Amino acid sequence: MSSATDRTPLHRTTGARIAAAVFLLLTLAYAVVIARQILLWVFIALTVVVLWYAARLVVAMERIAKHLGRLADMKSSPDDSD
Repeated sequence: MSSATDRTPLHRTTGARIAAAVFLLLTLAYAVVIARQILLWVFIALTVVVLWYAARLVVAMERIAKHLGRLADMKSSPDDSD
């Protein structure tokens, strides 16, 4: 279990990866055995992949914004060496 102070993004946790893999396997079994439409699973798999990369993009943008904020703070702080 992760603690409340754990700042790891959800898409990087092992539990999320296992849940995504199990979801894809179950939907693949449903698409092949019950629905007999493999194309249905392709759409579901593509949706999961797009959501996965969207989560990664959001985390990357947050990190960029945080680092740009730090750079702005460093430039706006008075220089003690003068």
